[in-house]
Amino acid sequence: MIDVLLNTVMFVPKFGVHSLQVGFFSSRMARFLGLDAAEAFYSGILHDIGVMTPHKGIALDDIDNQFLINQDVPTYESPIKDHTLISSFEISKMSKLSREFPDMSSSVLLHHALPQYLDPSQAKDVLANIISVSEEISKYVIVNDEEMSFDDFKIPLSVISNRYFDFVYEAALNVLKEDYTRWMLYDIKSGYNRERLISDFAFDEKCNFEETIEIGAVLSYIIDSKSQFTREHSWRVAKVASAIAKEIMLNDEEFFIAGLFHDIGKVTTPIQVLEKKGKLEQWEMDIMKKHVYYSFFILLEHKDEPWFLPAVRHQERIDGSGYPWRLTGDVMTFKDKILQVADYFVAVLEPRPYRGQNSPEKAYEEVERAVKNGSLDKGPANILRDLVLGGYDFNSINFMSHIQAEIVDFERSLNEKES
Repeated sequence: MIDVLLNTVMFVPKFGVHSLQVGFFSSRMARFLGLDAAEAFYSGILHDIGVMTPHKGIALDDIDNQFLINQDVPTYESPIKDHTLISSFEISKMSKLSREFPDMSSSVLLHHALPQYLDPSQAKDVLANIISVSEEISKYVIVNDEEMSFDDFKIPLSVISNRYFDFVYEAALNVLKEDYTRWMLYDIKSGYNRERLISDFAFDEKCNFEETIEIGAVLSYIIDSKSQFTREHSWRVAKVASAIAKEIMLNDEEFFIAGLFHDIGKVTTPIQVLEKKGKLEQWEMDIMKKHVYYSFFILLEHKDEPWFLPAVRHQERIDGSGYPWRLTGDVMTFKDKILQVADYFVAVLEPRPYRGQNSPEKAYEEVERAVKNGSLDKGPANILRDLVLGGYDFNSINFMSHIQAEIVDFERSLNEKES
C-alpha cells in the first residue's frame, strides 16, 4: 500500500511534481554520498505530506507553485515549521515506513533546518539537509520552462550555499553535472518516467492489515478533512460496510479496506465543489463524479485484491445509472453492492452544505427508496435494515481511527501554541 500513498501524492497537481523531483534528486545525492538512496527517495516524496493536510487555513487547493516558492523555505527563526511537524508526525504513524526507514520522520521534521541546528555526523541530519537543497533544485525547475544548464543551477544555488553543509552543497553540484539528472527533473515536470522512477524503489513486501489501515487512516484523513462535511466519511463507510459483511460471515477486513480507500480519488476534487451550498452545476457534478475514476488509477496496482472492485465500483448502480462504467447488476458482485449501499447510507447519514445530518433510521429510508427505484440492491440493504432496526448503535461507533484522532489533537496543539 506504499504505492497508493505515493500515487495519491502524485495526483495532486504541481505538488506531486515537486514531491517526485525532490525524491528523485535526494536519491541521486544519497547515492553520491554513500547513503540509503531508497530512504532518501521516500523521504523526499513525503517530506511535505503535512502540507497536504488541511491546517491553519491552508488546504490542498492552496498548494500551487507560488505557495511552494514563497512559503516552503527555511528561516533563521526556527529549525522546524508547522507542516514539517505534521509531516513527521504522520509518517511516524505509518509503521511500515517507520520500520523500513527509522530516521525518515526525524529527517523530514528538520528538512527546513539550517546547518547550525544540524549535526553533520548524523545521517538523519545529513538527509534533512539533502532534502532541503533538493527542494531548491525542484523550485528552479518549476519556474523555468526552458531546460537549465549546470551553470543555470549553480549561480542561484551559490547565493544560498550557507543553508547547506559544505559537503552537501558540493554533492548537489556534482549530481547536477549529470545530464541524466537534469533531464530527468524536466521529464518529471512534463509527466514522463514518473511510474518508472516509483517502480525503481517499490517495496516487495506486502503490507499486513494493520499496516494497510494505518496508511489508509492517514490518507483518508488528509482527503476527507478537505471538507468539514466529509471529515469522517471514509472511516464511516469502512465501519458500515464491514458491519454488513460480518453479518453474513464475509471477510469484514476486505470491506474495511475497500471503504477506507474508496474515495482516495477525491484528492483531486476542489473544495468549492465539495462544500457548495445548493445544487451542483453539470460541470461541477462532472468534476465530483470524476473522483472514482482517479480512485481507480490510484489503486490500480491492487486490481487483484478482493477489495479493489468494491472500492472502485461504489458509485455504480444496478440499473446502469451509476458511473464511471455504467455497469448493471448482473455484471457486478454482491461485494460491489455492499459498498454501494454502505456509501449511500453514510452519505445520507452525514451533514452536507445544503442540509443537516440524518438519523440512521432516516438514512435507511433513503436507502430503501433507492432500492424501490431500482438503483441499489435489496440484499445488502436488507442486512443494513436489520442493523438499523435491530438495535445496532451507530452513535456508539468510533467513526474516527485513533491515528486520525491523534492527528486532530496534534493540529489543535499547534493552534493553541500559536494563540
